[in-house]
Amino acid sequence: MEGMRKLHLVIAASLLATLAYAATGREEAVPDHLLHQANGVAEWLDGGVEKSQFSTGADLFNREWAYGTAQMAALGFGQLAAQDEDNRAQHLARMETAIEAMLSPEGRAFHAGLWDSDPLDGDRGHAAWLGYTNLALSLHRSLVPDSKYGALNDRISDTIAARVLAEPSAVFETYPDQRFPVDTSAGIASLLLHDRVTGRDHGEAITHWRESFDHTQRAADNRLLYQMTRADGRPRVAERGSGTFLAAWFLGFGDRELGCELYRTGRDTLADSVGPVAGMREYAPGTEGRADIDSGPIVMGLGLSSTGFALGAARACGDEPTVASLTRTVEWFGAASDDGEVLHWQAGEVFGGAPIADAIMFAMMSTTTR
Repeated sequence: MEGMRKLHLVIAASLLATLAYAATGREEAVPDHLLHQANGVAEWLDGGVEKSQFSTGADLFNREWAYGTAQMAALGFGQLAAQDEDNRAQHLARMETAIEAMLSPEGRAFHAGLWDSDPLDGDRGHAAWLGYTNLALSLHRSLVPDSKYGALNDRISDTIAARVLAEPSAVFETYPDQRFPVDTSAGIASLLLHDRVTGRDHGEAITHWRESFDHTQRAADNRLLYQMTRADGRPRVAERGSGTFLAAWFLGFGDRELGCELYRTGRDTLADSVGPVAGMREYAPGTEGRADIDSGPIVMGLGLSSTGFALGAARACGDEPTVASLTRTVEWFGAASDDGEVLHWQAGEVFGGAPIADAIMFAMMSTTTR
């Protein structure tokens, strides 16, 4: 009963938030509400994001969400720095705060535990930490050519390329014997952006991955991305919306054409609505599946993660009708609390992850057409 009362409060607050945004709907170079979201995420970072702030039910995932908050924040602040010249220095400083959190011992801990090795020193695996971290480093370098993270960016890029080449399927492990195509996609996006900025060449690894991506990482019928694969490239967990749309968003940093092709494939298969509420399904029509840590809550087939990540990908690809419909859904259910300076999404508290909910929505909503 208490959970239902909280949900009712979230919905009521979100209706007010949506009306407020509609009433102030003027065109701005950087909308006030986006700057307020940036301030909200900065509050979390300045206070220090720790695993104790999450209630996933598993220590591994609590640590993962703490890291993910910093990672999404870094990409969000990087995107904002590229579009807001007036506040560029502040956005870059905040981006660096987030990167430092990712690189800290605490930021590496969620990977170090299962591998019994640090992701910066291990000799295999660590796809998620390496790929997600390196994407932030490559983005920083694209904004700051003499980035203080340049040497580390080079080192991690070489590591990712070597591990992609070492795998017949091109998808290397995140955790022991667990391969997630979306995680390797982040690493490939980081290589593409890194090579564009530096002039270096990881083309052999990228070509090997592209061949696998086209032929083994996606379902033959609907072309959605498999959630997990085996060492030989066979699917281990069927295709899903959350992985498909997050990979599409990641890939857009390095290859807009490929990222948008994957996004449109996902949209055409998974876009749905429940009454006036538009969203993206987690599972393809005709496929039943349960909610988990990747999908977030699923309501009448619509997935929280799938919908949220699709919003960022739709923005990157300039799909304005879908951006408009998904933004209405996010604003309605997200229940923004904005005091005129700082914005937080109250729904994150209901789902046990307020910091990462704020960071993800900031990253998605700060995305512009690439």
